[in-house]
Amino acid sequence: MALDLKNVPKDVLVVADYLRSSESQLKIRSGVLNGRRVDFFKGKHAVNALLREPYKKNASRPSIPDRATGESFCAKLNDHSFFLKVDKPPKQKNLALVPTQGFSPDAYYAWVYEGSTWKNSLIGVGVLLITLAGVMFPLWPAPMRVGVYYLSLGLLGLMGVFMVLVLFRFLLWIVLKLATGRDGWLFPNLFADVGIVDSFIPTWGWEEKKSKKKKRIGSDGDGDGTAGSGIADDE
Repeated sequence: MALDLKNVPKDVLVVADYLRSSESQLKIRSGVLNGRRVDFFKGKHAVNALLREPYKKNASRPSIPDRATGESFCAKLNDHSFFLKVDKPPKQKNLALVPTQGFSPDAYYAWVYEGSTWKNSLIGVGVLLITLAGVMFPLWPAPMRVGVYYLSLGLLGLMGVFMVLVLFRFLLWIVLKLATGRDGWLFPNLFADVGIVDSFIPTWGWEEKKSKKKKRIGSDGDGDGTAGSGIADDE
């Protein structure tokens, strides 16, 4: 199904690119529409994605301060056929196109728009160039071939040092566990989701046991199962 982007307003296209990206954290499912595999979602999940913090970080995106504005933009996306309203039978992946289109938070929608293609094009060109460079390696000048050789040796050496470090810290943990009963780690942040430098800070750390606390339900708050101002996607 072709999608004509020539007459689409820029702000609508920006919103579509955001929703189609992983940054939006839009809850997507896979289904089958007219024999073709498609991604589909629930309308309110798209509105939730537009109200999350990642959307607001980019000042070039149109302002969406509330749900009404978010629903309005989703309606524009539907009007321009970025996604189409579909009917989803319970516990089935086969979708059926709804004759009367329109946006509703409780309805399901199948994506027609595949998202921005320039990143995929750049990746494809990069892979092609790397492949050609590898195939033509024998034709490289001698200094370049020697440089690549020593560079590969250096990378292999770094990988070897890292593997030795991982093995040493694991053996050290076993010894300390048997000797003291405590969990001690050399470079405790080595596998943490931090920067390269921060992975080696601090040098040493003891892993403290966390006490289990029972969560009181109903005594504090309004008991509606929500916390903070986060926007969650439910069914």
